[in-house]
Amino acid sequence: MTWYTFFKSVHVAAAAIWFGGALMIQAFAFRIIRTKDARRMAEFAKDSEVVGMRVFIPATWVLLLAAIGLMLNADLSWGQNWIVLGLIAWILSFVVGAGFLGPEGGRIAKIIESEGPESPAAQFRIARILLVSRLELVILLTVIVNMVAKPVGNGGWFWGLLAAMVLGLAGVLAAAYSSSSMRSAPPATRSPSAM
Repeated sequence: MTWYTFFKSVHVAAAAIWFGGALMIQAFAFRIIRTKDARRMAEFAKDSEVVGMRVFIPATWVLLLAAIGLMLNADLSWGQNWIVLGLIAWILSFVVGAGFLGPEGGRIAKIIESEGPESPAAQFRIARILLVSRLELVILLTVIVNMVAKPVGNGGWFWGLLAAMVLGLAGVLAAAYSSSSMRSAPPATRSPSAM
């Protein structure tokens, strides 16, 4: 085994944990939401927060460090469009995860403690956090295809992947806003600083 294959193996394993875990959370979310059991949804939101903080965030750092090891070991150019897309997606996903998903899970827990799991505010926030997680999943899938295809010198593939990602994001948003959980406005008791 060379250092290149070592870093590549670690990078791919971290990506599998990140994407596979996010996909499983969505699979469970679809199943739990269909039960219409508010308590079960609230418990699931809490469990998802723990998994995000203790599994996904460490996996994202391992993925990035292994990618840096790959780049240095293979002497690749940081300016290639497929690498730039991967870095932008990593930054975006990390900011969304650490800046919104983690704190939002804590806010949901506080609302559930004070108002109960059936609270409209809690249910709205649970639906919103799952929507953001689905959007992130589309971005991660685009990055995986991008990393496998490595569209070097082929701008059509790169722009095609970006277009597919935008269409995927639009599709997730359209599906979410056509459902009753996201169509209703958030409860009036919510303060603007809680966003």
